[in-house]
Amino acid sequence: MFTKVLYPTDFSDSAGAALAYVKKLHEAGATQVVLLHVYDSRMIDLRWEIEAEYTDKGMMGAKDAVVKKLLDASYERLKEMDDQLSDAGFETELIAVEGIPYQKITKTAADKGVSLIVMGSHGEHGVMERVIGSTTERVLRETSVPVLVVRPAKKGS
Repeated sequence: MFTKVLYPTDFSDSAGAALAYVKKLHEAGATQVVLLHVYDSRMIDLRWEIEAEYTDKGMMGAKDAVVKKLLDASYERLKEMDDQLSDAGFETELIAVEGIPYQKITKTAADKGVSLIVMGSHGEHGVMERVIGSTTERVLRETSVPVLVVRPAKKGS
């Protein structure tokens, strides 16, 4: 039923809990996993503008190089997960992109023809998430693909 899974991650504890469920899906017939990390472009833009306000305005031209380094580092983290999933018998595809997370997640789900999205119930919290809302909530509202939402284990459990 669920053969191709999209696993979007922000590398939080909640996303880690979701990865454990992805691994279990192999027993249920899942064969492929698309690992996706979206570097939130709104956070990059906000941080860059604040930094540029207090430093040399010429730094704005270096933004692309910084974003590339961030995405390269994210891709390396995805490769670590890829090793675990490959060992569990999955075919994998790794994607690290910049954008608005819920939009990239729903678009990737549609473009890749996944049958299930498995994601954490909440990820990195900050001012932006409080203002614009939860990525998980937005994905649930925007996608027609079934979504398995995984909560992290409570501390001390």
